[in-house]
Amino acid sequence: MRGGELRVLHVTALGDRQAVETLSRATKVVAGLGAGQLLIALDDGCGADATCPPGLPADVRTLSCGGLSIFAKVRALQLEFGRLSEQSLYAVHLHGMGACLLGSRALVGSQLQSRVVYSPHVAASSWRAALLGRFWQSRLDVTRCAAVTASLVEAQPLSKLLNRSADVLPLTVGEAYFNAVRLEAPRPSVVADGSGPDAVDAVSRLSVLLNGRDARVPISWLGAPQTRARAQLEASGVEVLDIQNDAKKAQSLARASAFLHLSSSPNLPVAVAQAMAVGVPCLVSDTPPHRALICHGENGYICTSERDLLEKLVLLLRDPAERRHIGNAARTEAARRFQWRHFERALLRAYGFSGGKLNALPPAVQSRAQDSVSAARRPHTPSDIERNVCKPLGS
Repeated sequence: MRGGELRVLHVTALGDRQAVETLSRATKVVAGLGAGQLLIALDDGCGADATCPPGLPADVRTLSCGGLSIFAKVRALQLEFGRLSEQSLYAVHLHGMGACLLGSRALVGSQLQSRVVYSPHVAASSWRAALLGRFWQSRLDVTRCAAVTASLVEAQPLSKLLNRSADVLPLTVGEAYFNAVRLEAPRPSVVADGSGPDAVDAVSRLSVLLNGRDARVPISWLGAPQTRARAQLEASGVEVLDIQNDAKKAQSLARASAFLHLSSSPNLPVAVAQAMAVGVPCLVSDTPPHRALICHGENGYICTSERDLLEKLVLLLRDPAERRHIGNAARTEAARRFQWRHFERALLRAYGFSGGKLNALPPAVQSRAQDSVSAARRPHTPSDIERNVCKPLGS
């Protein structure tokens, strides 16, 4: 690293999948500013790959924590923080509850004056959250502290701990979904996804109901369920589409008449945002994350029971005009909320790369940060919306 170059330090546990996912997106945003990045990868010795995940533009310092006590881990982090130059370290981003706990404790009494961004990724309702709050309060500074989360459930308790609003990071949907041409298959079909055994049970029962009479409505499960769940789905006549490629996934969604998503997870369901971007009418379970994405009767349906789900699905399958109306509204809403610039703007705000704060950055980074903020604030033009609205069926 060159002397005086702006840098952002990320700290995360390699085995925390959700934290690593947010880390991947965060490093992409910071890389767009031209800033340098460092990663302290906490290796707990439990078999996690102690290397930087592919695609992360960061210099990696692996910190082996296997077998160390909590105090030893904190001390090791303190030593790492002490090695960094305050003049070039602009922000420290702690990803995951483990990194937040260790990092917060290591920063207590530290001379490091960098901005600190917390991303616990765990609903803050346990003794860990209380301890984390205590550490936060010990160095609380409204100008140098922020919290971001991908969970609506987590946002409220985090806001209470910090006594200011925590940012909920918007979902991001790839261009493949916005560019997919909506063209239903001649025969009505349904694509489903979700998490937990209840979701698999509900889709299995729905498949039996819809395919037990003269009418046949093919149902597919979009994802890679566990072995037992896969066997149950296939036994119920549900085709399992284990597709990882975004373009192929978008094509499968574009041919479907409806998309079902059943889950009780506190995190925003990216699969629903992807289906909305394609323009598929969505039917979802009645949970806060689903309600944050779907406006009932406008761009999808929120179903309170399996019976309600079946009734709404039959309504959609029998009414092509309603499918087009709901799908068009869903795609327009997705274009308004789920593009990359929305995530970028939220993270830049958490990092303090906005408004007058840009003046404190190196000139080259100021320019790139200002361009990113301006692009994030720029409203959609008519051509943007026209490009992302569903095309009529059969066009």
